[in-house]
Amino acid sequence: MDFKDKYPDFAAIEHHIRQARAERSVAIAMALAGLVMTLVKGLKRLTQVSAAGERDRLAIEADPFLKRSVPRY
Repeated sequence: MDFKDKYPDFAAIEHHIRQARAERSVAIAMALAGLVMTLVKGLKRLTQVSAAGERDRLAIEADPFLKRSVPRY
């Protein structure tokens, strides 16, 4: 069963329909790729922030003057 048999009214514009489907598929793929890249960037930033906080904590523990000035909770 081909397109012309299934949809005879649209046989004249079959090429445009196939092109539109391909363009829609590309648009969806680009949107998903953008979403994945945004998530990856966010996770990288989150790990950088947590690593910076850990470095600050270790610096405070290593410096005796800072250690006394920071309250412990």
